[in-house]
Amino acid sequence: MRIGILDHLSSRLGGSQLVVAWIASLLSRQAQVELIHGGRGYRLETLATAFEVDLKRVKERVLDVPHTFARSLRADLPAERRFDRALTEGYDLFIYSGHGVPPYSWAARAIAYCHFPFESSPLLTAESDPRWPLRAPLARWLRRQLYPRRWRRRLRGYTDVVANSRFTAGWIERLWGVPAHVVYPPVATIAAPCQRENVIATLGRFVQSDRKSTAAQIEAFARVRGRLEGDWRLAMMGFCAALPEDRASLERLRGLASGLPVDFVVNAPRREILSRLSAARIFWHTTGLENLLSTEPCYMEHFGIATVEAMQLGCVPIVPAGGGQVEIVEPGISGFVCESFDALERYTVELASDGARVGVMSQAAVKRGNAFGPDAFERGMLAVVAGKGSAPSGGW
Repeated sequence: MRIGILDHLSSRLGGSQLVVAWIASLLSRQAQVELIHGGRGYRLETLATAFEVDLKRVKERVLDVPHTFARSLRADLPAERRFDRALTEGYDLFIYSGHGVPPYSWAARAIAYCHFPFESSPLLTAESDPRWPLRAPLARWLRRQLYPRRWRRRLRGYTDVVANSRFTAGWIERLWGVPAHVVYPPVATIAAPCQRENVIATLGRFVQSDRKSTAAQIEAFARVRGRLEGDWRLAMMGFCAALPEDRASLERLRGLASGLPVDFVVNAPRREILSRLSAARIFWHTTGLENLLSTEPCYMEHFGIATVEAMQLGCVPIVPAGGGQVEIVEPGISGFVCESFDALERYTVELASDGARVGVMSQAAVKRGNAFGPDAFERGMLAVVAGKGSAPSGGW
């Protein structure tokens, strides 16, 4: 059996690459697997090392993959015959992993693993365009006839659509008009036991957009620090690319934290990250928390791999009451979910003043975090590959 797996988000290492690596490793045990990617963010050896998975049996196919497979009607037909066909033809199974509209598939069978539908179906995209009301009635009528037909043709090649959370699955159904079943990403963290310290840990990326609200974390720590019993530190861990705008953003954060007990752990080896998480007592995740009600769904945390990693190492999480985080954390048992930074600060003070409660919740966090391990992911993906998933088979 020949399988092709396209990583459409291969510009950097992240949660989607974790999923792709595990799928490739899993299926390569009994099939010939090719991992297809753009070659700019990593190579196969890098991927195997980063996520500690066995990719020795996996082959690499590096292509100049287009940024999007969503095209105008005029470009759609010839492009379908050329690039998409060359990309997918000849595989017994083709698996697309990405945020966008999947390519047309010429494989014997195809599966789409969507991390979040940043691109909607063509008709929804067209109707949301401000220029839509300005089009002639005939032009709108023609598009309402042709776009759904082309969309059905595109998805007919995919027997299953898979989501990384129920949150994502809901938006797939809303924006793509198809059902999706959930296979949570595999998370496996191992670190030597450490003595717990009065540390609040955060984990993400230092980027210009700052959608994980890292600046707001520093401001929240400055406000709450005086209310915490004992001496507490904030450990901000993450990757920072060698891009001038990202480096400048990191320096602004350092300036904001000046005079505070804040440690910036930048581009550290994974083992150091896990060691620091295993020593911390509390974990903050704040994506979308500044404006929880108004944050667009695509900018929420669609699942929350970092949160699960922290929980598996006994760190008690405090996370936003939105996105995929609410599917992970059991409020008041294995962590807290909150709707504002005020609530995050209040829960932090409660935990800092009650060591016994931290211990109980830490144990509950480990148990809950382990529910999202590789075994559950492998069972879910193998069920999909075997055609036993919950989505209808045979396309739509």
